[in-house]
Amino acid sequence: MNEYSTHTELLIRLLDGELNENELAAAKKIIAENPSVREEFENLQIAKNAVHTYGLKTTIGSIHKEMMQEIKSPATGLTRKIFHYGLRIAAVLIVLFGLSAVYQYLTATPEKLFSENFHAYELHKTRGSSNTTLEDLYEEGDLNGLIQQYDQLKSPEAKDCFLAGNAYLSTHRSSNAIEAFTRLERINKTNNTHFFEEDVEYFLALSYLGNNEPAKALPLFEKIHSDPNHPFNSAVSSWFLLKIKRSVSVH
Repeated sequence: MNEYSTHTELLIRLLDGELNENELAAAKKIIAENPSVREEFENLQIAKNAVHTYGLKTTIGSIHKEMMQEIKSPATGLTRKIFHYGLRIAAVLIVLFGLSAVYQYLTATPEKLFSENFHAYELHKTRGSSNTTLEDLYEEGDLNGLIQQYDQLKSPEAKDCFLAGNAYLSTHRSSNAIEAFTRLERINKTNNTHFFEEDVEYFLALSYLGNNEPAKALPLFEKIHSDPNHPFNSAVSSWFLLKIKRSVSVH
């Protein structure tokens, strides 16, 4: 077994906490005395932390297991060298992946999170509805016309508020969207109805992001994330929540 394979195995066992007291002392001595080994250890440590950031502990275990099998199996020097270089390339890619994640995390702002995650609502038109003007305008993409019509309504219905809220969001008027969505919520509460209840939670949360109010958006997104049956559950990942929490902490 060549020196590099031995060191790589030792370093990974060190990171996984598998060394006994004597092996641990030997590993620390090698790292301290050998600059190339120390560099490799630091790279593997960064890679492991990056993977853990993305919650991929199982993947690391799998890679480690495959590496152990490869090291223990009879192979030519060329095969071992190819495997060693392949492992180093994989480590570099994981490091780059982790650095990308760190950059995304540190540069997360409410406005950026909104722009990356907002997609216009796809309307499923209610056939036979007596009030289809706003629906028609929404389907035609005449959002400004829809907003003008909505502003003239003295007693808008729940669907009117929902369409207007999405029209406001699509035209970057987040504060108006918040007013429309919260108005819809009041209508539901007053009439004991549940029109667009789950949809409005998601789009209201996005509205708060767009309006630079991440602290108000966070509990709504957490509620969606905790409910696997919520229609927008898949749109709210743990990583997305982490970035929102970051934006709240620095806001």
